[in-house]
Amino acid sequence: MQWVIGFDQLTPDPLGDAILMDFKNGGPIASIITTVDGFYMLGSNSSICDNEGNLLLYSNGCYIVNRKHEIMVNGDTINPGYIQTSFCADGGGGPHPQGVLILPAVEDECLYYVFNLDFLDTYPPDSNMFIGQAPQHLYYHIVDMSRDSGYGEIIQKLQIAVQDTFARGNIQATRHANGNDWWIITPKSHSNCYFLTLLTANGIQPSQLTCLGNVWGDRDPAQAVFSPNGKKYVRFNWWDGLNIFDFDNATGGLSNPLTIYFPNDTINYTFGVAISPNSRYLYACARKKVYQFDLAAADIESSKVLIATWDGYQNPSATLFHFAALGPDGKIYITSAGTTYNLHVIHNPDLPGLACNLEQHGIVLPSLHWGSIPNFPNYRNQTTPMDCDSIFVSSTETKKSLEFTVFPNPSAGMITLEIERPTFELVFEVRDILGRVAKRVDIGNSSTQHQIPLDGLPNGQYFYSILEDGQRVSAGKFIKLE
Repeated sequence: MQWVIGFDQLTPDPLGDAILMDFKNGGPIASIITTVDGFYMLGSNSSICDNEGNLLLYSNGCYIVNRKHEIMVNGDTINPGYIQTSFCADGGGGPHPQGVLILPAVEDECLYYVFNLDFLDTYPPDSNMFIGQAPQHLYYHIVDMSRDSGYGEIIQKLQIAVQDTFARGNIQATRHANGNDWWIITPKSHSNCYFLTLLTANGIQPSQLTCLGNVWGDRDPAQAVFSPNGKKYVRFNWWDGLNIFDFDNATGGLSNPLTIYFPNDTINYTFGVAISPNSRYLYACARKKVYQFDLAAADIESSKVLIATWDGYQNPSATLFHFAALGPDGKIYITSAGTTYNLHVIHNPDLPGLACNLEQHGIVLPSLHWGSIPNFPNYRNQTTPMDCDSIFVSSTETKKSLEFTVFPNPSAGMITLEIERPTFELVFEVRDILGRVAKRVDIGNSSTQHQIPLDGLPNGQYFYSILEDGQRVSAGKFIKLE
């Protein structure tokens, strides 16, 4: 629930200014923080928080930083070779969009995996290629947060998860259908192939390679995202278009590829993609325009709606539409392709067309920012095999035959579940922001009101599901505060 963005090259204090966006109380509240000298979130950007939404660690693909905003013990030089010498050595950040990703370990709540891509000489000079380099290693590093007085230490470094040739970026992950393991997806270079790697309690498993859909060429920097329900995988850039796949989070299978192309002059090297909390609406950022697509439509391409055209605002650079991300508050935030003091925000992304309410340059930042936005795994996908909208829904929304209300929200120590009429065999399941089950309460009497104690849960944001006969019938979120 805290993001780190920003860079210090053009700020008044060139000694590690960054921006912390805090969503813990609904937010976001943006403030300047002082971090590692020469700090720069270029393309690679990932962070992770504890159960209370407090920042634990973050990385820009050059080093791993702890919550004191210092390089973690053994957290330097995590990207040897060209990125280290050309991007990291004098400050800076990894260039790959989504070139770093942090995941909680399955087997130990004190451990975290940091994945990143390198950048090495791969291809000989060729008139059909712009760049002779590509990542050759998907590295991972294991952080033990019980070390260094709770500030963390890298206990395994530069381990190789997969060795091949990769696209320049787009490490993404989503929960396995079992609710514990993680699927990590990394596109292969100059192909239509994707590596699917499973992270389990036994560590990194051998990757499987799936090839289908559009063949990507040398212009492969892109943004990729899973839908919150884990059923769609999307990868998008200006040259290869909007690539939409069905995803099976039990088998790691990609299927039913769909490619939607955009005229190059409407995108011009800027791109971004995000999906609404209810997993229905896809938002494609194309330089001066933002489009909405309905993923539930029979013809997704024909569902395209123009929801915004750049209004010409500059602060100081043009606030064009670039990378996008779904925030913990259920809104979508969009960066600019130039250096600005602003983010755009889609306030109601679950609504169709202009009702989604895209506010241009609606977030004012205290320091300059360029392009980058945090790369998070899909914590939100449902872990039971039934259809549902999202865990980001109103607590009073009807899912099937019953209506449920959860109150008060926020709550100090007890919440009440109110049911439309008496029923049996309900389970109230609570998950933390990392998707881990924090509490399960069986509800087995005929009352219409049930008290759910929150004892044992640290302060922070949680997501709940109401299960009836093993089927999710409602979902929502709440905040625990003292």
